[in-house]
Amino acid sequence: MPLRALRSKGSPLLYRMPGSALVLMVCAVALLLTLGLSASFALRDRAAALQHAQDTAGNASLLVAEHAARLVETSDLILKQAVQLAGPADAPLPSDRASWERYAALVRGTPYLVSIWLFDADGNAVLSTRRFPTPAMNVADRDYFVTQRTGGSGAGGNLFITALDNSRYSQEPLILLSRPLAAAPGQFRGVALVAVSPRYVRDIYKSFDFDYARSITLRRADGTVLLHETQGPDATDSAAAEAAGEPEISALRRVDSVPVTAEVAIPVSSVMERWRGQLWTYISYALAALAAVSVVGGMALQRARRERQAENALQHAYDTLEERVHQRTAELEQTNAQLETVVTDKEILLKEVQHRVKNNLQVICSLLRLQAARIDEPARRAFDESLRRIQCMSLMQELLYRSDQPARIDFADYLRQLCDGLVRSTNPTGARLTVNAPQPWSLDVDQATPLALIASELVSNALLHAFPLGHPGTVTVDLLPEGREGMRMTVRDDGTGLPADPSAPQRRQNGLGLVLVRALAQQAGADVTIDRQPDGGPGTRFIVSVPTLAKTENKAA
Repeated sequence: MPLRALRSKGSPLLYRMPGSALVLMVCAVALLLTLGLSASFALRDRAAALQHAQDTAGNASLLVAEHAARLVETSDLILKQAVQLAGPADAPLPSDRASWERYAALVRGTPYLVSIWLFDADGNAVLSTRRFPTPAMNVADRDYFVTQRTGGSGAGGNLFITALDNSRYSQEPLILLSRPLAAAPGQFRGVALVAVSPRYVRDIYKSFDFDYARSITLRRADGTVLLHETQGPDATDSAAAEAAGEPEISALRRVDSVPVTAEVAIPVSSVMERWRGQLWTYISYALAALAAVSVVGGMALQRARRERQAENALQHAYDTLEERVHQRTAELEQTNAQLETVVTDKEILLKEVQHRVKNNLQVICSLLRLQAARIDEPARRAFDESLRRIQCMSLMQELLYRSDQPARIDFADYLRQLCDGLVRSTNPTGARLTVNAPQPWSLDVDQATPLALIASELVSNALLHAFPLGHPGTVTVDLLPEGREGMRMTVRDDGTGLPADPSAPQRRQNGLGLVLVRALAQQAGADVTIDRQPDGGPGTRFIVSVPTLAKTENKAA
């Protein structure tokens, strides 16, 4: 189509618009698209930031719960040892220096323990690892002592966890774990208590790599706060946001086998602050894109002014090229016609050569028949074998002459015609010949020729020598696929079979035919297998395994 036709009335609207208007429209679309994509990416990153914060809180709560479980588990082990060191139910509570040394050793071996206390049934302190002798102290009104003495459900299987806001010894809140001392049934002997320092727990929490301000809280099942810590780069802002009741992203996790929950909360304001910091990136990209679109639009407008001149020059080049293309097309059509004529002549010549080869082979066969009539019987058999082989090749030339592909032949059709000719000419005992070739098999003539001679040798050999006593039998020829790309030809008879002695003077065993079969099989790239008494029955089976033409070429290489 000439270029000037693009601006005709029948062309689409975009082709009929002036170049400057089209450039302005494209620039406007690009600007709107840039702004829309920037806003879309910003909103998507906002949702991703909130989701990331939620995932972070969930993962952190899992770590906090796991750490709390291990902390309670190891602290409870120390507490059980303290209960065991307190002696049996009828023993007095230990308060001597040696007992104090044993309890102090337990505290020194555990970095997060502050102290171990033993209280009698009235709540009076009997032993404390803080100092020796033990200072006067009564805890009868404390919740852990009351719970252990009354055996309430809050003890959680004799283990009770609570928090102590103020401690005169550590000057910091403590986490307390208590168990009742061994006592006789129905009696209360006292309480063993271990104090855990939250400072150690906070040091562990500080090692968590967070990107936001957050708060970590450990609570009992009744809501009592055991530990509350605000951490992160904006810890002050996080504490202020929490005090102001601002929305938070939180995750709760129950500590395994302990009535304690771990909560990690991230203020939404901290997440939004980080997201707003990323907005400048999108704004910068958007401004850069707008500037680029403006520059490109200006350059496009300048180029649009020269569009007409370039279009006229291109139209002239188009007309010249179209004329040359028509001229060259006419020359190619003439050359193609000449080539088709030459190919047709060559195909006719090839058919004629194949036809004459077939006729010459038939003349040779006639001459051999005339010559065979004048010689004795032993020499006539050799003439008959040569005549059969020549007829085999003549049949192939005839099928090639009839084929649409001069260099390929349907081997299944050839095998049926070959066996039909052999059973009518080479069958002194009147044996029955069956051919099973259910599907066509196209082979190159270079591979089909040796396979055809192999089939002729094996079938004629079976018809002539498999039934020496004159009793008719059956010869079966199968041509079936083998594997994915192979072909297998089987010639089987139910005659006398090959002798077991390799030195036996029989033509079927060591004659020229079998030697010729092996040589032809090597030429075709096939494998020949001789099976005596196949399946335990009489006769002989020859198996010729034929690969595909591609595999034959690879084998020859």
